[in-house]
Amino acid sequence: MIGITGVTGKLGSYVANLIDQKGIASVHLARSPERAKIYASAEIRRISYANTPEVVEALKGIDILLMVSARENPERVKEHKEFLDAAKLAGVEHIVYTSFYGADEKATFTLSRDHAQTEAYIKELGFTYTFLRDNFYLDFLIDMALENGEIRGPAGSGLLSAVARKDTSRVAAEILLNPKDWKNQTLNLTGPEDLSMEEIVALLSKETGKAIAYVDETVEEAYESRKKWPAQTWEYDAWVSTYTAIKVGEQAGVSTDIEKILGHPASNLLDTLRDRKLIEE
Repeated sequence: MIGITGVTGKLGSYVANLIDQKGIASVHLARSPERAKIYASAEIRRISYANTPEVVEALKGIDILLMVSARENPERVKEHKEFLDAAKLAGVEHIVYTSFYGADEKATFTLSRDHAQTEAYIKELGFTYTFLRDNFYLDFLIDMALENGEIRGPAGSGLLSAVARKDTSRVAAEILLNPKDWKNQTLNLTGPEDLSMEEIVALLSKETGKAIAYVDETVEEAYESRKKWPAQTWEYDAWVSTYTAIKVGEQAGVSTDIEKILGHPASNLLDTLRDRKLIEE
């Protein structure tokens, strides 16, 4: 039986829909089941990322589980570990985990370190695993640029192989449907090209007809400009290190794993704009 977490979020809900389209039964796991879309093919169960008898019970009968990483917070690794402990007790065999491109405990992007620790714990517990290491989302860059008229951050001329969220969802669904083909593999999910922030805003400006700028801030300027959003220190660190990771080259490099899994190339920036109907076909 397939289990899917995060079904009220963007990635999880899209995966749930793809699995339903195949007519495959699944279990949808949500912190707030009342917010989950109802499918005839799916049972909805309440879970949190914790190790409680209720969570263990909710995970019973699931063989392969899509574990969408928890909402960003200082306790995320602890939540992940407790949930994985519960999955082990429930008899889950295969974890498909939405990790991050270049996950490393010493990564520049601070939240990447959470993913490295979670990957290590999945292996430590002896699960069969498939790690989906998504790069930053093209969708996020597009939304931010169109909403603010700019992308602002200390990325310098660093390159980024950003990926379309729908591609990562399609990959996750394919893994769930054919898990034996992807046992104990780490898959790097990137777009088909490396682009700098300057190139991204130039393409967006050209295609949408809107003037979008890239402001290459210093690290100090980046922290200062983000103070208009009340946040905790760890959040500011995460936001700024998004760009410094790009500057030092940690988010560059094109993988062909999406093409290998889906049978067609990954979506580029223009594909994503068309798919979202932000520009004409």
